[in-house]
Amino acid sequence: MPHALLVSGPAGIGKSALADAFAQSLLCEAPQADAQACGRCDACRWYAAGNHPDLRRLEPGADDEGKPSKEIRIDSVRDLETFFAIGGHRGSARIVLVDPADALNPVAANALLKTLEEPTPGLHFVLVTGRPDALPVTVRSRCLALALPAVAPAAAVGWLQQHGNLSAQQAADLLAACGGAPLHAQALAGPSQAAAHRAVLEAIAGLPETGAVGVAERLGGTEPQLWLTVLQRWVADLGRVALGVAPDHFPGQRPRLAQLAQRVSPHRLASVARQLLEQRRYLNHPLNPKLFCEESLQIYLDAYPGNGTKE
Repeated sequence: MPHALLVSGPAGIGKSALADAFAQSLLCEAPQADAQACGRCDACRWYAAGNHPDLRRLEPGADDEGKPSKEIRIDSVRDLETFFAIGGHRGSARIVLVDPADALNPVAANALLKTLEEPTPGLHFVLVTGRPDALPVTVRSRCLALALPAVAPAAAVGWLQQHGNLSAQQAADLLAACGGAPLHAQALAGPSQAAAHRAVLEAIAGLPETGAVGVAERLGGTEPQLWLTVLQRWVADLGRVALGVAPDHFPGQRPRLAQLAQRVSPHRLASVARQLLEQRRYLNHPLNPKLFCEESLQIYLDAYPGNGTKE
């Protein structure tokens, strides 16, 4: 068992659930024959209740104003110094789960590195990330890397049918819309979420005829995370169709994509995709959500001749 494990892979495939199950199995006092946690011993009950004395979680907390933060700061690492120094309460392993590890700011990562370089016996780290390259090389080099692949489509569709009460076609469509991420597809399967997603897709598919202002009005009450993700995937599919390849995310929209693909160039769409990726930097703190939406939609509309750009 390595003292530090780095679990990485695409979003929405269950990295955190795997890391949790692994940590619980290490703390379980009566593991099953396949090494999975029994779910019945005292350790498993404490784990399920979130108060196992030999487990600590490093995750983003709150900023100085009490608002949710996207960073894991050095104070959180310092709070674990006593935990690092003492032995296990139950005479077993001690686990630190860092999720997402890419949320560690540089100062916190350097502080954690000191313990990773000189691990205490019985202390194990499990770091979870969808962006391993965002971690310092020094941190990554101290961990055993476990890179998880995307879930095979057939397995993901079967899982969605079982857990979402969906037909095979519905599951396949949701999975495609979510980039092959079954957990994201499961979240999208709920009636309200599915309706919101359909409304966003219909609004974006209506462009450029409907105009940025009108679509921004329709999307006014929608989370920016949803409409920007759909817009980015729409641009990716439009680029694929323009190159003569089948769409990845919205196969049911292929006729509309084929119609629009005749009016744009792959080169211009590549520029649009880069600009929309830049827009994600402002996703969680747009000064004016409506203007942010209009601006993002206008970036997309600039792909079409006659919408303020020149060929």
